[in-house]
Amino acid sequence: MIQINEKLKVFISSKTDDAQNCTKYNLARKAIKGILEATGLFQVYLFEEEGASAISAFNHYTQHLRYVDVCIFLIDNKDGVSQGVQNEVDEALKNKIPSLYYFCDQNSKETTSLQKRLLFPNAPKNKVIHSFEDFIERGAIDLINDILFTYRAYGSGDSVHPSNESLVDGSDYENKLVKNEEISIPNIFLIGNKNISKEKCREYFINMFLEGEKNQAETASSHIDIDYHCSKFLQIMFEGVSYDTFEVSEYLKVLKTILPDHYFKIVKLRWKSIGEYYSNNLSESIETLKLAYKESVSNKLEEWFIQDILIDLRNQINLYYESRNEYTDQNYGQLELNKMGSRVFYPIIDRYEKSLLELLEKDRQNIDIEEYSSKTYLVDRSLYTNLIADTFIEAMIFGSMTHLTHLYSNIQNLSYEWFVRNDEWSMFKLNFKNVIMTLDNKKVHRTAIKFANHVEKLTQEEAKEIYDYTENQILSHNKLTAQLLAISEIGYYLNDSDFSNIWDRIKYQLDGWKNSETGIVNQESYIFNALNRITERVDQNYLAEFCLYILKSKNVRYHNSAIKFLVNSVNYSDVNSTVIAELNKYVIDFLEQNDNSTEKYYIKFLIFQLAKISDEEEIKKLNNTLQKKWPEFYKMEYLVATNKNDSIDALFLETQLETIEFRNKTQGENGVYSGYADSPFLSIINILSIKGTNISSKLIDSIFISTSDTILNPKQMVVDKMQAYKLLYTLCRIDNDIIKRNTHTIEKLSNVEENIDAFEPMISHIQKQMLLLAHYLLLDLFQKDVWSLILNELSTYDDEASQIEACKLINSYLKCGGEAETSRGLLTLFFQFSLIWINSESLDLRWNSVHLLLELLNIKEYKDTISNKFIRIINEDNSYVKSQLVNELEKIAKVDIETAKYILERSLKDSNYVIRKLASSKKDIYLIS
Repeated sequence: MIQINEKLKVFISSKTDDAQNCTKYNLARKAIKGILEATGLFQVYLFEEEGASAISAFNHYTQHLRYVDVCIFLIDNKDGVSQGVQNEVDEALKNKIPSLYYFCDQNSKETTSLQKRLLFPNAPKNKVIHSFEDFIERGAIDLINDILFTYRAYGSGDSVHPSNESLVDGSDYENKLVKNEEISIPNIFLIGNKNISKEKCREYFINMFLEGEKNQAETASSHIDIDYHCSKFLQIMFEGVSYDTFEVSEYLKVLKTILPDHYFKIVKLRWKSIGEYYSNNLSESIETLKLAYKESVSNKLEEWFIQDILIDLRNQINLYYESRNEYTDQNYGQLELNKMGSRVFYPIIDRYEKSLLELLEKDRQNIDIEEYSSKTYLVDRSLYTNLIADTFIEAMIFGSMTHLTHLYSNIQNLSYEWFVRNDEWSMFKLNFKNVIMTLDNKKVHRTAIKFANHVEKLTQEEAKEIYDYTENQILSHNKLTAQLLAISEIGYYLNDSDFSNIWDRIKYQLDGWKNSETGIVNQESYIFNALNRITERVDQNYLAEFCLYILKSKNVRYHNSAIKFLVNSVNYSDVNSTVIAELNKYVIDFLEQNDNSTEKYYIKFLIFQLAKISDEEEIKKLNNTLQKKWPEFYKMEYLVATNKNDSIDALFLETQLETIEFRNKTQGENGVYSGYADSPFLSIINILSIKGTNISSKLIDSIFISTSDTILNPKQMVVDKMQAYKLLYTLCRIDNDIIKRNTHTIEKLSNVEENIDAFEPMISHIQKQMLLLAHYLLLDLFQKDVWSLILNELSTYDDEASQIEACKLINSYLKCGGEAETSRGLLTLFFQFSLIWINSESLDLRWNSVHLLLELLNIKEYKDTISNKFIRIINEDNSYVKSQLVNELEKIAKVDIETAKYILERSLKDSNYVIRKLASSKKDIYLIS
């Protein structure tokens, strides 16, 4: 009998338990297991047949699931989808595991939420069966047919085209890199030389990039060579192992056997410098590098080698001054580099990196031009990882700290290419870890936003894995920076215990930074960014006191960040009265000083916050000081924000009207254009949006006319005109007679030609073309037929920025019950575009689109489609988008109570802490335990 060693691994998932109602599942699973394994082609995993294990049941079945070739899911519509099955579904979708879904409708014909979730292009196959016997009969047949179909497609060339160009002999490829090159360094360093084994290092990088089931046991080696020691150093670089475990003296002994004496003496000094660097002793490391440089010059070593030492020296001098909050333009390493004149070129390492980039670019072009029905897979990936391994070994031999740390960038670049090309989960994690290691705040956050849906799928264990990777940073201040970047993006995905332990350690370092007069200035932005990103999970009293301490300190450079944080990020309902009183005292002291600093702008908003939460005595002190020191602010903004009074509101609206009229006259005068931090249009919208606001028709009409003048004025900026249009939408919605009372102004607006003129600054994110859509929407409110014009206009918006602004504009247009007064044709148009935008890769566009869908949910014909879309969003989208659904649960429940309950149930078990917290505050509404 033929024995097949490499069998396809199959995971069968269904509700499972010892209870009576699970007997049908257990019997069906065992039956199909027997049928599949009888073919000799499959190895089937059943959780209940596994032995005892030290790990949790969840980790046991998810770890097995990650390494299978195909999954089969069996769901009884009546029983629904249990949490265990849901976890397995999520894991299979996340890891792109081919899956077959069977839904049994024998006891219930109602479609499950999972079926609705699978209604999207390229979704896994699913089939409705009428009994569990059908599952046993069809499951094995469907799987075998699927395999045969794939094989036939491969044979016909319709779907799978393995990249055979990658199957070249590695050694031949390496030898080409040095062909016809004259290199005066010893022959032992040539890439093709077989005397230097690279097996262990190459295997390490293959395992890093091809994450899978691998034997963790280390094989004994009888030959302690360069490769062996380098592989040990990889654990220090990527696994958080202490540098003290590295046997430097033994490694140097091996190096001495292959390096000429004049090279070895310098490399030995460089490794001494590396040891000081890992000990965070930069000054000693720098002095050692200076000695290495002078020795290499006196020995007349190769220029590229000397330049490599100087680059290490330059970089470490910069780090030294940064750690002391100092700057120097007399960097010794850079000055010596400038004297050399020629650009540094590494005879071997540069060729490795060039070859890696060439391979990636070649593959990228092949994929860009392939047919939509084809798929190109990388076959021999070791060609790529070997180039990284070989670069690492060269850096180790010559003791190049710069090239060792640059390795993180090489790994990030390669993992990024493989991730975006094949959407591989392991590559996403590897890329994200190494992006954090770059310490680039913008790059880290943009990566998290760009791949927000992937961040959302992180398990608690994976979030901890990403955070722990920051331990590989060497210098203590860089490690804190990396930890702040990591906690900013994955802090809400950690379990409570891990977050508490991590936060305690970070808080200790933050307190040291706050209390020290020599804390590193560059860390300010990282610290406040991190606090802002995890504010929901941190004690609000600590946050308020942290900022208050800084504001009272002499570190004036941090004051703006502290006051901004107090205004925007602290939840004062969770701050105790003692801290509130201290904040109140700080504000009063600030007012007494009559300071005109830039803090004044933010202090106003802090005052609004304090006025809502302070006790009566504290408010009285604040009011008295405000009336004395800032009387105009007290009479206008303060009273409007803290008191509901029609006369005060009217007075405030009159001042905003004066601002509009003044800017209509002065904007563009003598060629001078001004951008403004405030918007009178939006301020008026905020007042008018408050229910119960009672404003005279005369004042409403004055605002309408002046706002129309802004639109008609060709010197006004695009952004101001857009805000003016939004105000006109609001005015027309809240006052049904405003059009009748202002016929002359309406006529002028209706006669505006399509080429609406406006001043468009170079840095504006809103294009002038967007004014056309804004104007068509206004004409619709004037009962003009503009359906075709709006359709044509929306169809031209093919860039992300225009689509986002269009979506915002439509949302503003529909506010105040606009969907009830808008023609059905126009609503259908909005609905169709919202379904396109909600599938965008842009997080901002999806966030705005979900608001548009919520506005359209009340329309009966759209309800089912929108509800199905909401089900998919709550399962797969980013927490920013999900949170909008949880926030609007009451609105959803009025239209579709079952979808609202499903959203709440899923949110209570969401991976993101904020979603769980938000859902918990609403669960009592639906009596969900």
